[in-house]
Amino acid sequence: MTKFPVLKMARGLKQVFRPVEVTNIDGDYHAFIVRYSGDYIIHSHDRDEFVYILEGSLVVEMEGQEVEVRQGEALLVPAGTLHRPRCRNMALGLVVETRGLQKQMDPQV
Repeated sequence: MTKFPVLKMARGLKQVFRPVEVTNIDGDYHAFIVRYSGDYIIHSHDRDEFVYILEGSLVVEMEGQEVEVRQGEALLVPAGTLHRPRCRNMALGLVVETRGLQKQMDPQV
């Protein structure tokens, strides 16, 4: 059995919008942590994306609406949905998705 100090790991992140993998899940999925600050680019994924906010809050623009996700809350972004995370201050998130969905994209901060 493996334990992960997820919050401690996330608090150690220095760069925004640069995910760091926490673990592989069954070979097909992975969980990673990310530091949010500023606005990211509008994008979509071929598969669902699950975002859990560890600290802070995040606004996600999705399908013409803004959804605020606060500490302790989670959001499921359905496959193919255009979305953009925005964060006025700083937030830390844990994301679970199919491996290979996360591509390095430069934030528009």
